[in-house]
Amino acid sequence: MDPRYQAAVRDLLESPAGVAFLDAWIAVQRDYLYGVDSETLLQGATAGLVEALGDPYSRYLDPGDAEAARRANENGAVEIAQIGDVGIIRIASFEGEATGAQFATALDTLLGAGVRGLVLDLRGNEGGSILQGLQVLDRFLTEGELGFRRVRGVSVPIAYANPRAATNPLVVLVDGDTASTAEIVAGTLQAYGRARLVGTPTAGKGVGQTSIRLADGSELRLVSFEWLLPGLRSVNLVGLTPDVVISGAPTDPVTNGESRPLVSVPDEVGDTFLRLGIEALRALLSDELPSQTSIPVPTVRVGPVLLPDPAQAEEEDVVRPEEIDEGDAREVDPAHEVP
Repeated sequence: MDPRYQAAVRDLLESPAGVAFLDAWIAVQRDYLYGVDSETLLQGATAGLVEALGDPYSRYLDPGDAEAARRANENGAVEIAQIGDVGIIRIASFEGEATGAQFATALDTLLGAGVRGLVLDLRGNEGGSILQGLQVLDRFLTEGELGFRRVRGVSVPIAYANPRAATNPLVVLVDGDTASTAEIVAGTLQAYGRARLVGTPTAGKGVGQTSIRLADGSELRLVSFEWLLPGLRSVNLVGLTPDVVISGAPTDPVTNGESRPLVSVPDEVGDTFLRLGIEALRALLSDELPSQTSIPVPTVRVGPVLLPDPAQAEEEDVVRPEEIDEGDAREVDPAHEVP
């Protein structure tokens, strides 16, 4: 037996609650009126374990649900449209492993078509893989740290920007369902002054999950870190406030359970968010100043910060920047996280 399992079993048997669980397991197997499937019981026990954590984001997916989620993530989540010299990119989710690549193709297509400004539509995007979000940020920011992740009081950069990013004026559409990775993308672009946000305040999900595939094909999505915007700013339970706040308009880009298709010129005015987003973009395009570029956020802490007492590590933010590989965004952490 794996030594980790031996230690866990030993701790279980030494705990009154652990022994009570075994008592209940034996009683159900022996005394329950109907036949009992052990696999179903174990999966139910695992689900109950996660539920006992008491947070709304950690989840347990049984093997069937986990496989269905993996298949769904293979579908495309990026749509594009063009209205005159304005390119529109909608990203419905960051769950798919190819979302970043799909976005890069969409952006290159629009830039190749000669668009001058861009609208990035993140309405209804509830997040997904942080790596996919970083690939979007990497195409728009030319310098700076692309957010931070904090684990038990220790903060480290997620990744660094690419000096060769596009500098076209940019507007991002957000709403109350824009969450997690989508908030990282929108909030980072706003923090650096790279984009104007148009819409309604976002969801305010400032924690992220690590996705762990279990031995039977099931999946555990466990909250394991906080994420912070540049400047070490948290939006947890607060959300992002758009630069242009829309009131009295529908916020959900989904109609009758199906994704609303991107607009064409004739019905552009039917989407209030998009119409006001294009108006904001037109203002940027007509500005006599050069196209927007990255504006660095003031560094909150420079270089490693050493804690005088290790016991304080869980109470203070510690920033430990890594070396920057010039020319490319580089992950600081593995991308198996689902904010």
